[in-house]
Amino acid sequence: MESKSSPIVLENGLDLRQVTTTGSLLHINQDYNEIDNVEYDEQKINNLVDFIGTPIKNLEEFEQILEPVDKVGFVKKKIVEEGGGQPLSEEFTVSVAFSGYWENEPVPFDLKPTEKPLVVNLKDNALLPGLEVAIKSMLVGELSVFLLSYQVMYGEMGIPPRIKPKAKCIFYIKLVKSILSPKDGPLDFSESNMFQRILKEVKMLYSSGVTLHKTNNFCSAIQLFKKSVVMLHKCRLADASEEYVQEKMLIKLYINLAICYNKTKQPLKACISCNELNRLNSLWNNEKALFQNAKALRMIGQFDHAEKKLKRAMKLHPNNEDMKSEMALIVKTRDSCNQNKIIMSKNLNSHMQLITDNFKHEVDILIKNFKDNINLTKLSLPEGLNSTERAYIRESCIRENLFFSKIRKGDLEGYDEDNYVLDKDNESLIG
Repeated sequence: MESKSSPIVLENGLDLRQVTTTGSLLHINQDYNEIDNVEYDEQKINNLVDFIGTPIKNLEEFEQILEPVDKVGFVKKKIVEEGGGQPLSEEFTVSVAFSGYWENEPVPFDLKPTEKPLVVNLKDNALLPGLEVAIKSMLVGELSVFLLSYQVMYGEMGIPPRIKPKAKCIFYIKLVKSILSPKDGPLDFSESNMFQRILKEVKMLYSSGVTLHKTNNFCSAIQLFKKSVVMLHKCRLADASEEYVQEKMLIKLYINLAICYNKTKQPLKACISCNELNRLNSLWNNEKALFQNAKALRMIGQFDHAEKKLKRAMKLHPNNEDMKSEMALIVKTRDSCNQNKIIMSKNLNSHMQLITDNFKHEVDILIKNFKDNINLTKLSLPEGLNSTERAYIRESCIRENLFFSKIRKGDLEGYDEDNYVLDKDNESLIG
């Protein structure tokens, strides 16, 4: 019994010009599903155009229902499904699905499925002449069947056995999408259809930033990550799929920014990065982001908020030793820098704007403990301090070469009012 070998289908059609000059690589299409060998009766031949993607038994008979596209008739066509929109030119990048058949052969020798179309810039001359002429005659959404002469496809010799010599072929082509190709030169963020080009730049910056982070060059890494974030936010998006890709890239960038900000003792900026992750719905379900958020909150003395975030991270990633160590550090730091003691020592008649010796004593102890604690860069002060109490704390900070700063309402999550902090380096939220 004669064995029947399975057909091999390639990812892309062969370009005869490359074969005869620079050579060509063959890539097998692993997504291709073999089509059963089915014989068609004569009645079906008269209506073959209704059977999309089916083989043609008699090209001479089939040619009678087609119309020429070019002047010499090397490309002939029949529209199966009408399209619409702007006519194509070399300014467009197109996505096309197709199936190519030889006469009276049941299996396509070349194909691109609709779910994985071929994307090509029409100005790049990346298509065989016959396919280029065929595609340029189409509108978006159109499905057409074409008869293509060997003169504009694979030439007289072909590439036996797959590419027949001096043979016409049938192509069913679906124009899935067309967009104006981004212009060369500097990036123009106001221009439409720039996302893929900008994404390519962002990925390069991100990769460089990761390398800088691995070599402990955190400040330079931050600059690259920040530049990437700005580029992604400035770019105009065409559809929901681009928005999805943008958000996934932003999540990676904000997590890396939070890590680098914590490494460089900039916890306020790390918190802002985590707030952005929360806006992207990728904080409370992301143990890495929660861990960085907890570290930043601990460094500014927001111990309760830090513990809450870290407990959630530990629930998502149990038995993580780094998280256990961070939890112990939060507890230890909170015990040594208990801000509530100065509230307990306040003058009960606070409207008199007086401060007690006990209050001064607790403030001095708190400032000393804060200054000596290497695990804190800032220390949030309790709410309810009057102007006289704040003035004393400010004077004490000056004596100890510390800063007395204010975090404005709304700058960070959890700050519903202006909040005052002891500050070792006067970190700014700008830049």
